[in-house]
Order: sequence, then structure tokens, then C-alpha cells
Amino acid sequence: MVLLTAVILLYMVNRFFDIKNLLNPFVFFYLYQTVFCFIALSYYERYPVEISEELKRLLFSAYILTFVGAMFSRYLFQKAGIRYVKYNEIGIGSKPSRAFLNSGLLILILGFLIFAYFTYRTGGLIIFGDEIENARIEKRKGAGMVNVLFISFMLYGFLVLLLDNRISKGIKAVSFIFVAFALLSFGSRAPLIKLIVAMFLLIGVLSSKKFTIGKYFQIGLFSILIVVVLGALRTNLKGDVGFIDLVLSRAGWRPFVNIQNLQRIFDFFPEQHPFLYGETYIYDLKILLPGHNPNFGTQLKEIMNWEFDGGSITPTFLGIGYINFGKSAFFLYPLMYGFFFNSIYQLFFYKPVSNNFKVVFLILFSIGIAGSLSTGLLPALIANTVFLLFCVVVHIVFKQLFMKKPFRLKFD
Repeated sequence: MVLLTAVILLYMVNRFFDIKNLLNPFVFFYLYQTVFCFIALSYYERYPVEISEELKRLLFSAYILTFVGAMFSRYLFQKAGIRYVKYNEIGIGSKPSRAFLNSGLLILILGFLIFAYFTYRTGGLIIFGDEIENARIEKRKGAGMVNVLFISFMLYGFLVLLLDNRISKGIKAVSFIFVAFALLSFGSRAPLIKLIVAMFLLIGVLSSKKFTIGKYFQIGLFSILIVVVLGALRTNLKGDVGFIDLVLSRAGWRPFVNIQNLQRIFDFFPEQHPFLYGETYIYDLKILLPGHNPNFGTQLKEIMNWEFDGGSITPTFLGIGYINFGKSAFFLYPLMYGFFFNSIYQLFFYKPVSNNFKVVFLILFSIGIAGSLSTGLLPALIANTVFLLFCVVVHIVFKQLFMKKPFRLKFD
């Protein structure tokens, strides 16, 4: 039933939204929801965690309602005379100016400088140390903003570098290796996956021959494989567990862990702790304050007295909603997410031909906001969108400095 529902809904997504169009935050989010918060219901019996029938029904409802929310958005835009732009139709109207490219390159260089400062501040490259799973959390305490800043600058700057025809493929390849290493150096996998997927999407937009669904499936499978293998590498191996066995066990575990977390949250609230009624958002907003301010996932780990190696609990957007507002969140949150994400895309791409700023921004926004499935919307907005917008502002300022004409706010 789970697999049949996923096939039907993904077919509908492809029919109405074009499943290749990962520049649409809804499409990216829905694929993420399918893999990391739905499909594991088909094999949850493999793990010693019982999933209640009620939670299964709620997850089914949420999966369907996310699509319904996006469809409602698409219907309203269609009624307003705004047609939906598919991935194969997206193009960049004009070549980026020299000022655009030079300022983007400067952002990439700044990213490397901030990375060097972050490495110095945290006492060296985290991946070369012991106990990576825990060290990556401990060493970043108080330096989280610096961490997110260099990630944002590197990702944004590298995409602009790909737009520059003056730079050879060899130099771009070497730059990719350096950026990939820097993003992986502090022990987290997500930034490297963002880099790979973002590069894939931008090359697809620039190419006259668009990628097939088969290519998308390959890059998706490759990304999941990287997540699993890197997760196994940074795990502290104990006993006689071999690396291959660990990889195989984590391959199914990673899609299931969000459902496990949801079940434990479902059992814990409100039986052992009252609902928080919006307090989770206050915890996450504190991330913007100076000093070490852990996100709500870390606070939740303490509230539930849950001990495990690594960082915080990933409560999922449904778990965050449930902790705040109870079971109603399983119906309201998916509708809002589907509607909101598709609306952003259609506001950006109301016509096929776009500009460089919009394409780069929406690629990174779509990839970053998909992470809200695991963490909730506010942490994803803070960790991705706020800093992405900062990159855009810095880029505009630098671009004006490279221009010979007087200052004027103009997007390429």
C-alpha cells in the first residue's frame, strides 16, 4: 500500500509539476518527504521500533495533503493567468556580465578565507580527528554562524564560477575538489550533497540538451549512497561490526530514522510533557544570537533524555508541528508547506526566461529548504535562506563596485 501510494502520488507530481523540476521547492521537498518520511513505512518491521497504526494513518494523510496544498497553489496561479513553467523550459535570458562574474568569484574567495578562519578557530580539520560523530558538534559550539557563513559563500560562489565561460573546465574541476573538501571537512554530509545537486541542476539549466528522468534517478541514488557511506565512515566503529555491514544497515536506517523519531515524539507528548504551543520557534530564533545557542533539536534531546552519539534529534516538520499544536499539525502543516513552496516557485518563474540571480538563488533555496522536512521550516530558513539572502546582498554590492556606471540596483 505504501509503495503503491508513493508511485501514484509521484506520477501526479510529474503530471502537474514536472518531477525533474527541482528548482521548484515543492518538488524537491516532496521527493525528500517520499524517501525520508514515508517510504520506510513499507519495511519498518526490520527495526525494533513499533510504529502505531494511528501514526501510520497520520503519515499517509500528511503525504497526500502536501500534494493537495501544492495543487491548490497551482490552481490559484492558473486562475490568475500564470502558467506553470516546466524544467525543460527554464533558461537564462542573457549571459552574466563581467561585473556579475567577478563579484561572484570574490564571494568564493571570501568563502575560502572564512573557512580558513573557522578551521583555525575550531583547532584544525574535524574529519582528521578522533570521535568525528561527537567532535563535529563539540568543536562547532560558538562558531556555528561562521560555519554556515562559509558554506553559503562557497556554494553560492561556486555556482557563479560555473557560469563563467572565461574559466577552463580544468580550473572548475580543481575548484570543485577544494570546495567539496572544505564542505566535508567539519564532518557533516549535507553541504557536500547540496554542492553536487546544485551543480547538477545548474548544468542542466545551462545545457541545450536537458537531463532525462534516468539521469535524475542516478544523481539521487548517488547522493543517497554518499549520505550512507559518509555516515558509516564517521560512526565510531565498535566490536566486530564491519564497514560493509555498517553501510548496509544504515542504508535502510537513514530513511527510517525520521519515522522512529516521530513515533517517540508521538508517545512522549503530551503524556510525559505538555505541548509547547510555539515555544520551539523561540528556541530556534535564539540561534541568531551571539554565542552557543543550540537549536530546538538539541533541546528536545535533553527534554526527552535521549542519549546517542552526534547532534540533535531530527523531529521532522510534522514532529515540530505536533509538539506545538498536537495532531492537527499532521493536517495543517503539509497543506501549508505544499502551498507555500509551489507558490514561491511560481512567483519566481512566471515566465520561462529568467536571470542569473534568480536561477542561482532558487537552486540553492530549493535544496536548502528541503531540509525543513527533518528540522522544521524555521531552522531551514535560518541556516539556508537568511544566509543565502545575505550572499545575494553582498553579491549585489560587489557587483556595483565592479561596474563603471553609477550605482543602480539591477539584476542580471
